[in-house]
Amino acid sequence: MRPRLIIRLGSDPRHPVHWMLTDRDSALQQQGVSDDLSALADQADDRPVVGLVSAADVLLTTANVPTQSRQKLLRAIPYALEDSVAGDVEDQHFVLGARTTEGAWPVAMVNATWLEDWLDRLERAGLAPDRLLAEPLCLPSEPDGWTVLLESDSFAVRTGAQLGFGGDRDNLELLLEAALDEQGDQRPHHLVVYSDHAEDLPAELTGVPLELRRTESAGHLLAQGLEDDQHMQLLTGPYAPKRTQHALWRPWIPAAILFALWVTLDTGRTLAEQWQMQSELATLESRNLELLQGIFPQASSLQAARSRVENRLSQLRGGGAGSNDVLLETLEAVAPVLAGRDGFRLTGLSYRNGNLELELTVSDLQRLDRLQQELDASDALQAEVRSARSEEDAVQGRLLVRRGG
Repeated sequence: MRPRLIIRLGSDPRHPVHWMLTDRDSALQQQGVSDDLSALADQADDRPVVGLVSAADVLLTTANVPTQSRQKLLRAIPYALEDSVAGDVEDQHFVLGARTTEGAWPVAMVNATWLEDWLDRLERAGLAPDRLLAEPLCLPSEPDGWTVLLESDSFAVRTGAQLGFGGDRDNLELLLEAALDEQGDQRPHHLVVYSDHAEDLPAELTGVPLELRRTESAGHLLAQGLEDDQHMQLLTGPYAPKRTQHALWRPWIPAAILFALWVTLDTGRTLAEQWQMQSELATLESRNLELLQGIFPQASSLQAARSRVENRLSQLRGGGAGSNDVLLETLEAVAPVLAGRDGFRLTGLSYRNGNLELELTVSDLQRLDRLQQELDASDALQAEVRSARSEEDAVQGRLLVRRGG
């Protein structure tokens, strides 16, 4: 392990930050509060930088999406969680964790604007974080229990390998009781509470025993948890560290150089062929125009004549027949797959821009997944699950179907 600079990123990038310097054993060397990140960058002494996101600024949850394709999964996750987002899902950055044994996908979600503001402030100060981690997942993991970190004005709770939540200290008991009630029979056997000072807490909370443990400081406890293999790196996709992006490209540089040389040579040959073809095309168009003027003396150009002929043909066909033909062909391909199948009910459909959307009520998520796979297996169709939502003893799903190649 290497010494690190750890920065706890608050909800407002303009406010001072808590920071920590650790040694090779993750032991805390120094810590403090600063609003001068440039001075902090000098003090870091080339240490890797790790940013910690407070429990109030990251949503750790799970999503059930019936697909094995990671590409389709990344597209579907935002819509599967749109009921959990106060604003537009397009304004959020989503990160996937490792799939659980129950088949659910852990998801971390942060506001993209907040993330960009923090990365911009850090970059202007000369700091480039290698990792961005959720604070609840830095807390110790307790078998059959939850871990709680209490601070003067906030709290964080780790409820599972890649799950947790937090908020204001005043709302601790209210939010904990609500979270425990949601667990039903699966509630934890105990709560381990870390604090650097005595807290006026009951001996148990809604029937769950509490165990209070002292910690040197919140920063010390969080620093000890950086090596947890259950972390979800929040700097992914467009926010991935630049050095990571360069490392991914480095093995491909020789091949890219050879490809560029080939493109240059091939482009020269293609341009010569294109010039020759354009010359021949100009000769043919000149001859065709002469023939057209022999039949229609008032014709001025081939393009004008072509447009008039195409408009007339469109009128004779009834205008939008092409779109209707695609819809009918799609329905003809879908119908044999749906016919005779049980375990689902078609509740609605819509068609726009070549896309047929089916609204279904199915008995379970597995049935929806099988139906998608059967449609996708057809050479004439491409299908994907747009959303799936459990309601009592049924699942409401949407399938997007389009004509295949």
